[in-house]
Amino acid sequence: MQIDIDFSIFDSPVTAYGNVTGSVDVQLPPSVGDVVDLCSGGRQLQPFGVFSGKLKVISVAQVDDSGALVYGLEDVVLASRVEAQELAKKLEVELGLFCVDYER
Repeated sequence: MQIDIDFSIFDSPVTAYGNVTGSVDVQLPPSVGDVVDLCSGGRQLQPFGVFSGKLKVISVAQVDDSGALVYGLEDVVLASRVEAQELAKKLEVELGLFCVDYER
């Protein structure tokens, strides 16, 4: 089954680079505290530093009256804007996710 996800990428411990949204495959709907593997369902992500593609669920929110759920995942914190840009591009190209750069 597919779930909708949402998480932020930071390019320093205090500066948000942007936001990532999209859908990923899971066996069962996760609960808060569970780990979601963005690379499940046959998707591949080339290794990228300390980012493994596995993120913990920190919230589950219902979207309006539709009953659809959005799973909030933990933030990804990288060392620089360049690293954040590279990861955002990889997530879009390799996993089909959508990344919005806050363009400071």
